[in-house]
Amino acid sequence: MNSESDEEHSQVQDEQPNQRLQTAVWHQVNEIVKDQVAKHLNKDVSEAFVASLAEVVMTQMQTMATDLEAFAVHGKRAVISMEDVKLCARRNDSLYELITETANDIAGESTSRKQRR
Repeated sequence: MNSESDEEHSQVQDEQPNQRLQTAVWHQVNEIVKDQVAKHLNKDVSEAFVASLAEVVMTQMQTMATDLEAFAVHGKRAVISMEDVKLCARRNDSLYELITETANDIAGESTSRKQRR
């Protein structure tokens, strides 16, 4: 193969996981929206609305991933920590509380497993 063909093949391989992720996000957003709208508003939602909301979710995921990586690099770490995740959620009080509670639960489970050994 020539280098142009190799580059095209590499690009296609890179797009496949991204396309699968976008599809998975769309399906999850669709399920959540339809469940919540049906439960609370008894209305239908359009495909365009679901697609737009899924795009917002993808953009937010990309922003959060970039921020998490930057926080870890700033802390001179190769691994993203729970503190990095909390830092991302610092402007959303309810999300911050949920993440903190979950982190405490995980830490408690980890401690109890270590004590059993």
